[in-house]
Amino acid sequence: MRILRPWHRRLGLVSALFILLLVLTGVAINHSDDIGLAQTPVTQSWLLDYYGIPAPAHVAQFSALDTSNLPALYITDNLLWQGKRVIFEGSQTLMSASYTDNMLVAIDEQQLYLFDTAGHLQETQNSSMGLPTDLLALAVVNSRVWLNTKAGVYQADEQLIDWQLMEPIKAITWLIPNPRVDAEFIQHARSAHLNWQRVMLDLHSGRLFGALTVWLWDLFALALLLVSLSGFWIWYKQKPPR
Repeated sequence: MRILRPWHRRLGLVSALFILLLVLTGVAINHSDDIGLAQTPVTQSWLLDYYGIPAPAHVAQFSALDTSNLPALYITDNLLWQGKRVIFEGSQTLMSASYTDNMLVAIDEQQLYLFDTAGHLQETQNSSMGLPTDLLALAVVNSRVWLNTKAGVYQADEQLIDWQLMEPIKAITWLIPNPRVDAEFIQHARSAHLNWQRVMLDLHSGRLFGALTVWLWDLFALALLLVSLSGFWIWYKQKPPR
């Protein structure tokens, strides 16, 4: 009994801390929709580094039209952002994006994407619909969309249905990204790949710190079992005789 009591207290303290962690993370996970864990990105650089989430390899910022109040457009790898909101995830790295009078246009090497100004995808064009291939650059001149390709320069009709190979009378100013991208946005784009719901799930299951932590969680569970058994044994031995 004397030997068992100190170990019972020590294991009880460890088990209490373990249970407290499980309770806090479990409650957070159970109410993640109510407190918005899934919608809350992780912004701590050290935690993003730990998860191995790098900054985007390709980042481009395109300003909105001077006469509009629309948010700036950003490209990070295959993601298109309107302000700080992802509106599209492509299968390839996106190259350029711009507003026109009543829509938003973005391209990758083989496809063109049309959105309304609120950022909702309306149409995807590719070579099967007459879109030129091997796209290099995008321009919007007098509300008309132009594409620079390996085969030459193409202009779309007003409905963006028909593409004609053209020889521009004047030199076209192709869209180029702003030379500087907001550092705050780059961190925001990186944070979009990890939210606090994922962190809570990993912490609750013991996977946050790798495979060894899963075994450590098993040891904590074993400690809890030993506390229960030793507590029962101490209680049993202290029962007054009948």
